[in-house]
Amino acid sequence: MALGKPQEAIEQYEWALRIDPDYPQAHNSLGNARLQQGRVEEAIAHYEKALHAWPDSADLHYNLGFALEKLGRTPEAIMEYERVLNLRPDFTAARNALTRLGAGQ
Repeated sequence: MALGKPQEAIEQYEWALRIDPDYPQAHNSLGNARLQQGRVEEAIAHYEKALHAWPDSADLHYNLGFALEKLGRTPEAIMEYERVLNLRPDFTAARNALTRLGAGQ
């Protein structure tokens, strides 16, 4: 987030989305900000919107998986982590997450 000013960063992401509601970078960044605030459901919604534009983004699938895991939605998180590894087999954090969840490949 912008230089330790999370609220200002959030306002900028929201402003960008008012101009372009489909702007995937803003959705991803706002998702990250909401996740840091503990607003996990909102984060998930933003990651899902970003994935409509970038369905092959391993990073977005990882972010979504992480948020789903935080909510205890383990089967869905596992699916996202597996998608990450299908896109980028060398994505260590996703591999570690699957191992942690008992679903290591």
